[in-house]
Amino acid sequence: MPKDDDAATQSTYGRLDGQAGRREQVVDEHMYRLPPGARYRATFRLQLFTAPQQRPVAVATQLMGEGTSLINAAEACASSVWQQYFPDDAEPPIWIQRFLPESGSPSIAAVSFTVDAEARRLSHPAWRSVRDEDVDALVGQHVDRERGAGFIPPEPELEERPERYAPAWVALFPKPAPFRQSACMSAGTPLWRRLARQFVPYRGARGCCWYHGGDWHTVSSVAMRLVRQAQSAGVPHDEIPHHVDQQTATFPLSDWEREALLSLLIDTVRPYRPFQGGYNNGQHRAQAMLDAGVRRTLVERY
Repeated sequence: MPKDDDAATQSTYGRLDGQAGRREQVVDEHMYRLPPGARYRATFRLQLFTAPQQRPVAVATQLMGEGTSLINAAEACASSVWQQYFPDDAEPPIWIQRFLPESGSPSIAAVSFTVDAEARRLSHPAWRSVRDEDVDALVGQHVDRERGAGFIPPEPELEERPERYAPAWVALFPKPAPFRQSACMSAGTPLWRRLARQFVPYRGARGCCWYHGGDWHTVSSVAMRLVRQAQSAGVPHDEIPHHVDQQTATFPLSDWEREALLSLLIDTVRPYRPFQGGYNNGQHRAQAMLDAGVRRTLVERY
């Protein structure tokens, strides 16, 4: 789970300190969905607790596989509830999220945001782990921990299996839309800038974020070379990451370059068709490679 941001850059919305009080449950929607046109598709159980002169409390509970997770879409989910249920309130509800994994203990957190009160919009979420007992004390009663009897499992999707790693022209990547990154991650790269970077590439490292932290030209070149050798040797697709990892010792790579190379094989970049939008994964790295003018890199085809 992401760590709390510096308190100086975050509002205190979402903190539990001094907020406890008896509230009544006014909503228990087992299949809350983000509205049509929202950036994400997500469902979760929404429990709302209110009382006069107290901030509402929203408890969102989600299982794995319900679309975008509460972690990745925290600001969208909390903003939607604020706009729908409390449009006249200057403050958003206190946001508590419970993520129920397939195994292991649930992840429970109070989330704070930077708040745009005029637009009723939240951004820059920061998480603080809390206990179920803290949530009960916050609303003054027991809060149900389960997903709810009204949960409707999603239709099973046909499983896609990766077929192969392949080189791809970076300049033809769809427009990335990196989220929760600093100003160094621009909202996409226009065609003229993509082409300019192809003629004047950038190979240095920048200290703004991990994605800009090294030379993607070297990383992509070594990754494509080692994967090509593994494929020519008949290494099964599922075993290529381990095989390549062993081979990287023969190259003078920095720790960052080795980590970035392995990310291309394990946490693969998966763009959709050129210029037609969207990524299954990897848009932050795609943005960094566009910024650097990388010509080709390794992607995974399905």
